Amino acid sequence: MGAGGPAGRGDRFGGCGVIGSLASRVAGRLSPASKRRVRRATDGVLSPVGSVRGVRTSARVVALTYDDGPDPEGTPAVLEALGELGVLATFFVLVERAEGHPALLRRILDEGHEVALHGIDHSRLTERSAGEVRRLLVEGKRRLEAVAGRRVRLFRPAFGAQSVGTFLAARRAGLDPVVWGPTVSDWVDGTAVEVAARALPAVHPGAVILLHDGFEVPVGDETPRPTFDRGDVTRSLVGALRGEGYEVMSVGGLLGCGQVWRTAWFRP
Repeated sequence: MGAGGPAGRGDRFGGCGVIGSLASRVAGRLSPASKRRVRRATDGVLSPVGSVRGVRTSARVVALTYDDGPDPEGTPAVLEALGELGVLATFFVLVERAEGHPALLRRILDEGHEVALHGIDHSRLTERSAGEVRRLLVEGKRRLEAVAGRRVRLFRPAFGAQSVGTFLAARRAGLDPVVWGPTVSDWVDGTAVEVAARALPAVHPGAVILLHDGFEVPVGDETPRPTFDRGDVTRSLVGALRGEGYEVMSVGGLLGCGQVWRTAWFRP
């Protein structure tokens, strides 16, 4: 499952140990407006260990991000849709898949999209030792840059799982962690219109939206592969966003549209 799969649903107030558990219980009692006020009050203080969550802006701009590819079925469908729409996006890719499908990775880049690291595989880094995490991130960055033929600077942890230690390891590896806000929850089946609509209530100026061009599940997980067309989800979502006056772009493009919004994001 991708970054926001079943183990990753819900609001990411996150935390470590007892403090994280308490924060999650408190967050569960807050209204969405109250949660936004808490974030505004805390994100500035915690920005030294903050992951990119978007930008602070009044302009109606958002970024589209795709996890878990390149996938021979999902990625071409998404690229076809993005090409039709004239939209650039950011693809957080798995190195083993990129090495297995180098032509597909090259197509992503040739069509102007941004490539970022999602991991060598889809393992949860918070279950690894500090030394192993650092090694995996340095190796993953090196291997992805070798396939892509260009520098990689953005990283999204699999399942959104991140600790202070894994965050610092990413930064030391020359990577900037990127998380997300609205998501289409596309690990759950539905029509393309229904899936796209799941993100819309949480969309706001400067948001990073999570989708998947691949489908990755843990070993032993028997979750059925969704049947909707991922290209049609993209078409429906972008159409709805444009109907509300939003311009859609990559993370790199979005970061040039306002002050970078960093938020402390820690979860097992």
